[in-house]
Amino acid sequence: MSRSPRSSRSRVMVASTIGTVLEWYDFNLYGLAAALIFGPLMFGDASVAGTLASFATLGVGFFARPLGGFVLGNLGDRIGRKPILMFSFITMGVSSALIGCLPTYDQVGMLAPILLVVLRVIGGFAVGGEFAGAALLTMENTSSRNRGFFGAIPSMGTGGGFVLATVVFAIVSMLPDAQFMSWGWRIPFLASIVLAVFGVVVRSRLEETPVFNKLKKDAQTVRFPLLQTLRTHPRAILRVIGVAMGVSVWGYLIQSFVLSYGTSRLDIDKSVLLWSIGFAAALELVTIPFWGWLSDRVGRRKVMLTGVALTILYVFPFFWLLQTRNTLLIWVAIIIGLPILKDLIFGPMAALVAEMFTSNVRFSGVSVGRELGTAIFGGTAPFIGTALIAAGSGQVWLLGLYIIVALLVTGFSVLAGTDHSDQELQDIGSEPAEAPTLEPDLPVSPKRI
Repeated sequence: MSRSPRSSRSRVMVASTIGTVLEWYDFNLYGLAAALIFGPLMFGDASVAGTLASFATLGVGFFARPLGGFVLGNLGDRIGRKPILMFSFITMGVSSALIGCLPTYDQVGMLAPILLVVLRVIGGFAVGGEFAGAALLTMENTSSRNRGFFGAIPSMGTGGGFVLATVVFAIVSMLPDAQFMSWGWRIPFLASIVLAVFGVVVRSRLEETPVFNKLKKDAQTVRFPLLQTLRTHPRAILRVIGVAMGVSVWGYLIQSFVLSYGTSRLDIDKSVLLWSIGFAAALELVTIPFWGWLSDRVGRRKVMLTGVALTILYVFPFFWLLQTRNTLLIWVAIIIGLPILKDLIFGPMAALVAEMFTSNVRFSGVSVGRELGTAIFGGTAPFIGTALIAAGSGQVWLLGLYIIVALLVTGFSVLAGTDHSDQELQDIGSEPAEAPTLEPDLPVSPKRI
């Protein structure tokens, strides 16, 4: 019996989302560990210098992502979306689980941070093909009417990954300090292998997307998609980088840096921050697809530019709310900052960037632009945030200005270029067929003899 369209679509949605859940489960785990324990455990330093070193390794993983975007995006346009999604998922799961097996600085000295960096590079490389592949998996299986919503489905996994990681980390952090620092912190990393096994089973049952199948059938795939993308879509790649800039800086600062800033500078209990971020991430399971759906109704640009403008106005009030040290106001600050404002930009983002490229180079274009933007601005956000707060003698004005500039670049990038939201993905970049010329019937002249 053939599967129903509804069953196939549900399978695609689950398969695309599970990869993003694992990606953000791993990121959040590492961000929490970098902020709270990796300084003394992996670098032998419990001071600010140890925290900076931990955040630097977070950045190293991010800087491996563009390389993964270049390589895996290129292969995704040549051999298909499905095999790349399988590779990226398995590699992400294994590298994350192996972090839970690492020896500490006290056990092996400098070998500990070296092994940590190696695993972050491997995991970052694999992540470089995940976002674009998962987003295209859903969007190339639907029409333009629902592309914003279905493009946001994989992004919804960011909330799921954060909830899962925050809850697991919060539970193990309730262990006595000695046990937590000895073996408890390893459990969340080792648990990522469970997600990996489930995801492999689900993704192994997928079929290739109709858009890519049509490319192969019509012999329209190109030999070197990455070079073709750089040659024919350079402005689109720059736009994607710009779109990713503001949402990456703002999102990663809240999701990782705020934990370190709140505990060390403001003396806020880490459980208050962990649970407020976890709750806000749970709300993202609803808000990300909602903002994507809304962009199908009123337009991507209207939704995203509203998010940019409101977030710029909210930057300094966000920090003022944190500085009250009031639990309720801290929760309010983070809930407004993540599921409401950040996701106004992030929810429609997958559809917007996918609509900038033709089908034969779409995987390459989205991967390269998104991963470069995320690595340069998201991966460095916790490190830059810590440095700017230190440079401002504990004040937030330098960091606030940095966030505002990043958001302005995003707003300009959203406005630039042509809006293709009303076109089917396979039609973007193709020449419209010329209408046949209808000439009136003319009388036939008699032949001359």
